[in-house]
Amino acid sequence: MLLRSRVALITAAIVAVAIAVISTVTYLSTEHSLRAQLDETLLGGWPPPGARPPDQPKPGPADLCRPGPPGRPLQRFVEGIQLLKADGTVCSPPGVDSVVLEPADRTARVVTLRDGYTQSGKPVRVLLGPLGDGNVLAISRSLAEVDSTLAGLRTILIAVSVLGALLAAAAGLLLTRRTLRPMARLTGAAEEIARTHDLDLPVTVSGRDEVGRLGRAFAAMTGALADSRRRQRALVTDAAHELRTPLTSLRTNIDLLARSERTGRALADRGRLLDRLQVQAGELGDLVTELVVLARDEHEFDHAEVAMGTVVRHAVRRAASRARNHTFAVDSAEWTVSGDEGALERMVLNLLDNALKFSPAGSVVTVRSAPGLVSVADEGPGIAPADRAPAFDRFWRSPEARSLPGSGLGLAIVADVAAAHGGYACFEDPPSGRGALAVVRLPTEGSWADGVIPGVSAKCRNER
Repeated sequence: MLLRSRVALITAAIVAVAIAVISTVTYLSTEHSLRAQLDETLLGGWPPPGARPPDQPKPGPADLCRPGPPGRPLQRFVEGIQLLKADGTVCSPPGVDSVVLEPADRTARVVTLRDGYTQSGKPVRVLLGPLGDGNVLAISRSLAEVDSTLAGLRTILIAVSVLGALLAAAAGLLLTRRTLRPMARLTGAAEEIARTHDLDLPVTVSGRDEVGRLGRAFAAMTGALADSRRRQRALVTDAAHELRTPLTSLRTNIDLLARSERTGRALADRGRLLDRLQVQAGELGDLVTELVVLARDEHEFDHAEVAMGTVVRHAVRRAASRARNHTFAVDSAEWTVSGDEGALERMVLNLLDNALKFSPAGSVVTVRSAPGLVSVADEGPGIAPADRAPAFDRFWRSPEARSLPGSGLGLAIVADVAAAHGGYACFEDPPSGRGALAVVRLPTEGSWADGVIPGVSAKCRNER
């Protein structure tokens, strides 16, 4: 059963139960009211002593058993009246449909009301009133009007209940269909995306209700997936382009060695060729490692408390082990950030490797680490302002750096890791006016207050 059908059925059931409860309460209250009015009528026909003026002759109960004067029958103020004598006899005016008596009627000592039937089988309401001399007066009135009224009311309530349930089901189905129309469009879009794998297919769902929120969440999800797919395709395309050159060079050198082995002709520069192969293999391995890092999604990173002071010291130690002709000036405070320790250490190490690549021998690389901020400054030629933003793109290399070793992925990894941890990376104007200053900003508790980022200029913030 469809969702709208289930909702319509549940709505109809709830409305039907509500109408049934209301109808039952209405029926019972009406029955009680009608019977109460009938009882009041019967009790009103029971005259208390001294209710009639003394100058008017008052017929007594014994008159019920005497034949009235010709042409003047005894007036019956109710439909039925009977006198239950103490000697066990019963008398009533002529023509009265007498009530079927019960054994307890003759012993009534207080005014009593009960349901009963006449000799002809008609339902009546009976009042039993003791007269004080052992006799009991039974006054009855037909319940036909009450039963007829209740039967008509019962028919009306049943019809209203059934009609109300049908109308509720129809209204529920109509309203549910209109309400779920955005859901149907969303379902159609999802099925179309599943069929065509086109994540750029527009999802048009409006409104501020739950369906609208679901539509916006679905659109955001497909947008994120489409963006992730575009980034993966771009990475694969760029990687294929960048891998082609080192693989071609590696294959060429291997072919030279293989031809030398087959022909038996020794190569004059065999040692240098082997060294070149070793370097190319190392560069290719580094490139593959960097591609694997870039291919990781931000959700694959760990989210643990990382001591950035320890991360910076480990990265400086690793960089210093392979750059013994440089000096490191480190100013590192103890602070923590939630993230992936390995990725953060690679981010800092890539900043240091980039600084070492462009710094002359014997120069100083300055590393500063403060809550929410990591910066690396070198004494190299610096970077042109126009190249500061593109420097963090994948495989981007400045014209001056194309002759240097590297893949152009180091700073891209820095930017990706910073973004995965909620921060960003950029180049700033160095304080000394020479060299380059790379800055990474990571969010920590209270470090983004009022949009003020200590140690980072407004220009750097606007660029990223």
